[in-house]
Amino acid sequence: MSADALDVKSRAKVAYELMEHPWPPGDNWSTHTKQSIAEFVREVVPAMDGLILNAGCGGNDYGLTDRGTCVNLDISLRQCRTLALPVLGDVEQIPFPDNLFDVTVCVGAVINYVQPQKAIPELARVTKPGGLILVDFESSYSGEIMFSRYWRKPLTVIERMYIDHMDKTYLFSPDHIREIFEQAKSTVIAIRGYHIATAIWERIFKKALIPRVAYSIDRYASRVPGVRALASSVLFACQKAQSST
Repeated sequence: MSADALDVKSRAKVAYELMEHPWPPGDNWSTHTKQSIAEFVREVVPAMDGLILNAGCGGNDYGLTDRGTCVNLDISLRQCRTLALPVLGDVEQIPFPDNLFDVTVCVGAVINYVQPQKAIPELARVTKPGGLILVDFESSYSGEIMFSRYWRKPLTVIERMYIDHMDKTYLFSPDHIREIFEQAKSTVIAIRGYHIATAIWERIFKKALIPRVAYSIDRYASRVPGVRALASSVLFACQKAQSST
């Protein structure tokens, strides 16, 4: 493991253990994030008599418990203890056998704190052939870092203030994440970007309070060609190949 990878993961785990909740109630950015993820889950994940893995749950089920039997895995017991079927585990080494889950979900930018070349094959490994994999990640194409030295790189590391501490994360281009999924025999079948208008506002006005109208128009920005590429966060729905051959 590289020094950056070790530092990103260890710092995240320490901060995570101290937080009561990774997304504070009443924080507009966090609320919009949760709503955007939950909406995508409702659209993409069918109700089923099946097994779902919520990997890196962070205390959120995103409505998955209404879709099937949901196992909630997290690296921190603090962050999964309030959910049904909690499991302590690491998305880079998921403690389940191959081809177990009908749907595997890893959202809330968990991928940005780990090595996706390890985590994504693990997500695919535990998913049944033909099953669904959802991930959410922060993009290096984000309007928030437009024209900076981090912008549009396949992979980069960034430090910035998050809530009350300096956060260190990876950022990835969508093509980089898509390529890792393809190597894991999984195909991207649906994409949704969010935090577009809000990210652009952050870039222009820095620490100024983001107005509610920016959140209101965010869903419309996701439908505008060119503009939607500036999404700070990107959701992928992928389908694992029916056969590994």
